[in-house]
Amino acid sequence: MEVMSMNKLLEIINSYKKGTPRGLFSVCSSNEFVIEALFHFISKKEYPDIALIEGTSNQVNQFGGYTGLTPETFRDLVFKVAEKYNINEQRIILGGDHLGPLPWRKESREIALKYARDLVEACVKAGYRKIHLDTCYPLKGDSHFSLETIAERQAMLCAVAEEAFEKYGKDRFPPVYVLGAEVPFPGGVKTSEEKVTTVEFLGKNIETSEKYFLKFGLKEAWKRVAAFVVQSGAEFSHDKVYRYNPEKCKSLKEFLKNTPFVFEAHSTDYQTCEDLKQMVKDGFAILKVGPELTYLFREAVFALALVEKEIVEEDGQSRIVEILVEKIRRDPTYWRNYYEEGNLLDIKYSFLDRIRYYWNMEPVKIALKKLLMNLENKKLTTPLVSQYFPDLFPDILQGKITPDPLTLIFEKIGKAFEKYSKATFQI
Repeated sequence: MEVMSMNKLLEIINSYKKGTPRGLFSVCSSNEFVIEALFHFISKKEYPDIALIEGTSNQVNQFGGYTGLTPETFRDLVFKVAEKYNINEQRIILGGDHLGPLPWRKESREIALKYARDLVEACVKAGYRKIHLDTCYPLKGDSHFSLETIAERQAMLCAVAEEAFEKYGKDRFPPVYVLGAEVPFPGGVKTSEEKVTTVEFLGKNIETSEKYFLKFGLKEAWKRVAAFVVQSGAEFSHDKVYRYNPEKCKSLKEFLKNTPFVFEAHSTDYQTCEDLKQMVKDGFAILKVGPELTYLFREAVFALALVEKEIVEEDGQSRIVEILVEKIRRDPTYWRNYYEEGNLLDIKYSFLDRIRYYWNMEPVKIALKKLLMNLENKKLTTPLVSQYFPDLFPDILQGKITPDPLTLIFEKIGKAFEKYSKATFQI
């Protein structure tokens, strides 16, 4: 089923090694609107050739993560939305992002590693074929934590993945792996950080990883390690984007030429198209994006809420923003470690987009549904839409899009897909 898409992934990687810069962007989001926006985009543009969609371990895991989705239900969601847009499953690659003990790092070491093994098995069983193994975080009970620890645990998890593939997917394409020992923390950083991995560290990382793969009898799996994650200097905090600086990555680019690997870049959100293009040219063939997509979703919903205030009587309005803010105030779980208490401007508009954790909460879902229903029953005039979606006005004027609420959301998010398609030379 996934042979065509996986071959395309390997083709993109090989083209870089042969001197032709090409890349692939990975959508790291379980937000259903984001996923539908991707297939809406592909169905209209007919690019990219393949859709790489990854579930991050804190979003999607065997316990449901913060979204309530398991690897199986996430897969089913993706394929169901793809079918709606007549996108063949052969054009889809499912991946697991930060697979490892990260969601359970506050548990005991034994429990965290057991859950990590169970997660990897569940992902491979569900048909995930791009597997990012992440063991970069010390666990409770670790008396010593080093590059050796990281590499040994990654090899241990790879062995689980290989065993799961033999058991559940023998007739399909085997998993492709992404490793790395300096991995940006998912979702951005809390403070200023523009770290770039050194060539010396990367060399040791690759050498140590290969040693433990061979120790675990994973010689064939090592041949399927496609990429290493490194710190590129591209990053974002709650109010700042740290742009990619190619000068700082020159030595990494040169080092990469003598390896069979490419780089996978995390935290590329909010970078300019030209900066992302340069990253691809410098060997970052896989660009991951997540919070930027839900940030654009939030912008679209907030804009629709302003449209609603213009054309719907007050007692019939959804109050989506007010209800969202109320949930945020009552449950600080997902933002208390990132913003000062009471700073609603940061909480609502931050690049970290901690708001994304609240869209699945029932009162918010009900309010959002009401917002969409309210606007579906109203005529949205072009001047009104232009006021709140000025970036979409040219396409509306040319008749390329219709100004209904769902389309406006999808097209808003689609601006990011357009940027990443250009940056990865898919256009």
